[in-house]
Amino acid sequence: MHSRLGMQDAGSLATAMLEHQGLTGQVRRASAEDGTRINDGTYSSRNPATSVALPDDRLARASVALAM
Repeated sequence: MHSRLGMQDAGSLATAMLEHQGLTGQVRRASAEDGTRINDGTYSSRNPATSVALPDDRLARASVALAM
């Protein structure tokens, strides 16, 4: 970790970041009209309405993987 982050204790950094992250709130999971599993999480890559949404083909592959 040191060579990538430039620090000895990456675990402490991760803990500090997550402690101040806060709750993401309630997330609703649903199926789109084509059957793809999506959710409305603000930071979810499976929310087609966000700027971080997966492209349609990758969203469909993630949906299939989650169904297994």
